[in-house]
Amino acid sequence: MRRAATALFLSAFGGLGYLFGSSFFQDALSLAYLTLAGALFGLLLDFRWGARLADLLHTLFDQPPDVYLAAGLGVLFALLAGVLLTNLLSQIPGFAWYHSLVLTLLLAFIFGWIAVKSRRLFIHEMPAARRRGGTLLDTSVLIDGRVADVVRLGFLDDALFVPDFVLRELQGLADSPDPASRAKGRRGLKTLAALRDHGLEVLATELGGEVDDALLALAQREGMRILTNDSALLDLAKIYGLKGLSIHALAAALKAPYQPGETLRVRIEKKGKEPGQGVGYLEDGTMVVVENAEARRGSWVEATVTQVIQTPLGKMVFARLKSR
Repeated sequence: MRRAATALFLSAFGGLGYLFGSSFFQDALSLAYLTLAGALFGLLLDFRWGARLADLLHTLFDQPPDVYLAAGLGVLFALLAGVLLTNLLSQIPGFAWYHSLVLTLLLAFIFGWIAVKSRRLFIHEMPAARRRGGTLLDTSVLIDGRVADVVRLGFLDDALFVPDFVLRELQGLADSPDPASRAKGRRGLKTLAALRDHGLEVLATELGGEVDDALLALAQREGMRILTNDSALLDLAKIYGLKGLSIHALAAALKAPYQPGETLRVRIEKKGKEPGQGVGYLEDGTMVVVENAEARRGSWVEATVTQVIQTPLGKMVFARLKSR
């Protein structure tokens, strides 16, 4: 913008110098001298006002599209009005072409300013680089199939999209002569059919090459996040500054804190419903029922998990005292 401002000063004042010289002199040398003098004068002014003009140009060229459209419409009306007024005023003696030029420029400024200020009355605002948003599903998460249950239960209510190149990859797997690949492809297509009832949309793209590269490019272009079970793709998404989701990570986070056979330490708080049972609680409030621990009430015990049950009120852990 700074160079553009300098070029504008040089060309404008050089042109003024040429116009001034052509009014009094006819020889080429005098016109060249006056043009050079005007350009040098513009260069001197540039050192003082060039930075401000550069900021003004930067502001003018960094506007949303609706501003330019409104300004263009205003200038168009100004040109039409200038032609009509020129035809009317040309009947007045002394009216010259430069009077018409000044009048048209003045009308263009007034009409353009009015159109920009009132653009929302006749032009819908057009935000720059508007993105679609939503979540992209890759091949691995469709083959996995658990995403259909996650969406059905309402844990993922974002807009879901599957690119056409992922669909082609699933079709290729479903038509594969290898039984294992064919089963994966058909399971992925079955997941797609289940997700279509929840608003899944197939995106038509022109992207080719590797599926992972195309998926990253599409997510970056449309401002989407990626749902995948591919750890390498998740790492690449982080490098690209994209948000990646993993069904595997979600399942690990929802997994019961203890599995059968694991050992836990709990304080027996009260007796259980059955004879000999003692009841304690984990830090997150999960109830632990320990067999033959009623006599250990008020003390800490080590127990081996035998069963984990999910109830409407939360998880319950059943255990037995660890043998000494």
